[in-house]
Amino acid sequence: MAAPAHAAQDASDIYWAAQRQEISGRSDEALKSYAKLLARSPESEAAANNLLNAAVREGSFVDALAAVKAAQKAGLADSDAPLLIFTDAFRRKKWAEAERALAVLEAADDFAFMMPMLKGWLNVAQGRDSNVSGQALLTSGLTAYYSDDQIIYFDLADGNIAQAKLRLRNFRGYDEPHGRFLAGHAMGEFSRSADAEFASALGRQIGLDVGNYATSRVTAELGLAMLFTRLGLALDEQRQPQKGLLFARIATWLAPSSDAAKLGLAELMDRQDLDVKASALLKGIAPNSPFWVQAVVNQTQLATSSDEAVAIARASSEAQPASSQLKLLYAQTLELADRRDLAVTVYRSLLDQDAGGTNGARRAVYLLLLASALDANGDWDSARNALEDAAVLDPKNPQILNYLGYSLLERRIDVARGFDLVSQAHQLAPQSAAITDSLGWAHFLRGEVDKAIPLLESAVKGAIADAAINEHLGDAYWSAGRRSEARFLWKAAALAAEGEAVGRLAQKIDFGWTKETAAP
Repeated sequence: MAAPAHAAQDASDIYWAAQRQEISGRSDEALKSYAKLLARSPESEAAANNLLNAAVREGSFVDALAAVKAAQKAGLADSDAPLLIFTDAFRRKKWAEAERALAVLEAADDFAFMMPMLKGWLNVAQGRDSNVSGQALLTSGLTAYYSDDQIIYFDLADGNIAQAKLRLRNFRGYDEPHGRFLAGHAMGEFSRSADAEFASALGRQIGLDVGNYATSRVTAELGLAMLFTRLGLALDEQRQPQKGLLFARIATWLAPSSDAAKLGLAELMDRQDLDVKASALLKGIAPNSPFWVQAVVNQTQLATSSDEAVAIARASSEAQPASSQLKLLYAQTLELADRRDLAVTVYRSLLDQDAGGTNGARRAVYLLLLASALDANGDWDSARNALEDAAVLDPKNPQILNYLGYSLLERRIDVARGFDLVSQAHQLAPQSAAITDSLGWAHFLRGEVDKAIPLLESAVKGAIADAAINEHLGDAYWSAGRRSEARFLWKAAALAAEGEAVGRLAQKIDFGWTKETAAP
């Protein structure tokens, strides 16, 4: 009996060594230890799970497959285990094995909705038509939800370019990651089919500057990767982070050169505090990719300091000086780093670059951003000029109207015009808490407390943690004689207050409202 006890002790030692390696950041060594642990204890569910999770983090398909096969042999595998078996067969082009894996997967109700798409891509991989009916997919519940982009990928893979174009025109998901990925891939297909105009339109749909972007053809590998990437992001949102990471990693195992798959996996790694691995994935996306700008944005967000974020944004803008997106990103990172003088210079260069443009609304946004930087830098006169110019270019932009109007109210320099501007802004965007607050505050400054309070209460509901909005409502309550409620709101505002507002709120909480402690 001594030998088994010794072996069990050895397994325990291996496990704790792996745990220490993970905690100390030596994840590659932990992976090797978990593989050794599974070899020592092949029927251990913990060994299989730990190896699978480590393999997903490190990107080791061999180890992930070993973990799943061990779990299956021990009767401990999850219902999604056949997905790894399918992926393995697909990568090796063993189509019969892939079909058997799908049959096992189909028997598990969890993934029945995926079957038409998985079978379709298996057909495409073998050089056949996908045999997927778009109408059938869109009438099948959960399948319909996850196939609005897949239908178009199938059209592109099958060569149904005209049908894909029609569906892309009617597609409504461009503001979602899967929609942006679809547009980026479709751009390449339409460029190759000599429809550069539609390719550019797709680029504009997702905010890309005009340019030559390199994308690979829509293959079975890519189509599957986009399905798994979308499912991975959805699973994470459904509070299944490990499962989501697995699906996103499967996408990169199926299509290792896919920039969209890298973006999806990097996003999930970031959410699990695997910042170094996420950054490495993003750095692997080249500047000629339609997904590069998003990768740069994500890199600045992963930066460990504001200086590092500025350096990333500056280098990217210098690499593509014609890109307004990258210049805009550079200016915004400078603002976040409190380098507003330079940010103002970059915003002005962005306006100079756009001087010959015909898009007044876009230029108005640039002016709004410039005004914000100038205002924060203490140059209100120049900021006001920029806002006035922006309002002329885009007189129906509620953000511009609200900023200019509230600024006039705040400075008490033209309360009547400020009231008129925030009233217009509220008509255009009544759902905005910030704009509703502006209108409520405008009524307060006119002495119309009874009209101000309902608006300010609505604004607080829409932005419950906003210091300025809570303070405004507190001031209004005090004026209406609701003193206890006023102090409650001021205390709520104090939780998020910064700068001179901290002292002002403290005085009001202790001594009540005065003209000297009124909110600006």
